[in-house]
Amino acid sequence: MIRQLFSGGVMMLALLANAAWAEVKPVLRMAMPEYPPYTYVQDGQYQGEGYDAFVFIMRHLQREFEILLVPNYGRAVTDLQNNLIDGLFLASENAERNSMAVFSDPVSVTRWTWVWLTDNTQLRPGSPRFHDDAVVSAQLNSNIYLWLRQQGYQVAGGPNNIRDLFRLLNARRVDAIMLPEQTALTVIRENNYARAHYQFKVERELPFAIYISKAFLAQEPDFMAALNQAIARYHQARLVKQQDAT
Repeated sequence: MIRQLFSGGVMMLALLANAAWAEVKPVLRMAMPEYPPYTYVQDGQYQGEGYDAFVFIMRHLQREFEILLVPNYGRAVTDLQNNLIDGLFLASENAERNSMAVFSDPVSVTRWTWVWLTDNTQLRPGSPRFHDDAVVSAQLNSNIYLWLRQQGYQVAGGPNNIRDLFRLLNARRVDAIMLPEQTALTVIRENNYARAHYQFKVERELPFAIYISKAFLAQEPDFMAALNQAIARYHQARLVKQQDAT
């Protein structure tokens, strides 16, 4: 288990009457799936644009947090159901997650993308024949995997590790895989695969955000509004940085 504590943000207000300390808010327990380039571990350190965004947002909230790295979204949702965590990031939205947690304002955008082998010239993602006949896969129990099944695609068993999707595709055990575009490009680069061997087609573009459990919000009902304000501050800071770079 890899955990990280952010220790600069807890504020304790002194009681004026007797100088006693007010109650400290509990540590926010968050699951972070292994999902490059958004959230991952490299050289023992948390990395990724999603991780950096979350740290910025928590710093603005002055909130102490704990991160539990999990191998996939299925594990994160199970931990959420069992009240082992208070939320997860970054994630796309679905009904199952909405039943137990509240989806924040968007932090980023994810582009669900079909990837298939270039030499499979008969494949046409988006066509009725592809939908009915192609064997496809995605990371097991991810939102993409659940969506493909709901849409009636011929879904093969997916791997727990998202990097293993390319092993299925390269071995021609499936016709196509679906994963975020930036994740696909990261895995291709990490493994020195030839980009020309693959074709891409974006299927959906969705908000990528933070889920906070309803159980946690029952204890801190004002937290979600503060979180969304901090997310807005994050976007403002990014815009200023981009303008300064130009």
